[in-house]
Amino acid sequence: MEQTIPLTYTPVLRQTVVGQVMEQIKELIASGRLKPGDKIPTEQELAATFGVGRSSIREAIKVFTYLGIFESRTRKGTYLQDHSGISEEALTWAFILGREDFRNLMEVRKALELEAWFILCEAARQKPGSVLTTIHSLETEVACMERAVSERDDAELVEADFRFHRAAVAASGNSLFANLFDTLKSFTCEEITRSNIPRNFSPRIVEEHKEMIEALKTGDLLTITRLFRVHIEKAIGRVLREKD
Repeated sequence: MEQTIPLTYTPVLRQTVVGQVMEQIKELIASGRLKPGDKIPTEQELAATFGVGRSSIREAIKVFTYLGIFESRTRKGTYLQDHSGISEEALTWAFILGREDFRNLMEVRKALELEAWFILCEAARQKPGSVLTTIHSLETEVACMERAVSERDDAELVEADFRFHRAAVAASGNSLFANLFDTLKSFTCEEITRSNIPRNFSPRIVEEHKEMIEALKTGDLLTITRLFRVHIEKAIGRVLREKD
């Protein structure tokens, strides 16, 4: 028999009511008190628990449902989805839901790409010809970035930047890496957009990527690791300064 999970949380008192409701629901999910497959309490129950109007609860649930975190079942209620149902767009909410969410996702991206660069560097050292196609793909995207900077085409700059990093991950030969990176696309493109805004289309954006290609050509793992770490940490810093 299905059971509604009893909730005890403090009433929402701050101004941004819908946002605060979402924060508390997010905490219930993160803590494991709400698990995939659990039925969410009714709007009336949540309104009483949080001390807010039903309209605020309704708006919060709509957002979570849109992102694929909740599933509404006709005449049955609303349920927490498993992770496979979560929309890629949900990952962009790390920018809204807090500094730690953003940094944690960036750490996931960093770990994924560092392993991909390690695999590529090993291949470049052992069999240089095996990475020529990858190098060509990376250089193609850098040329697109260069043109986008020159033309001040922010949309193409973001897409080319993403394609550069995606090409490196895909070339690792690990299809799961590529799939995970694709899942992060909405988040990564949002991060690239926000971190590039303060740089005002600086040519340095292009140079950072060119330096990684040159390190790959020689299989210099230490250099490419340093370059990539600096590249990512600078991006994290720029976005977090924007959030302050």
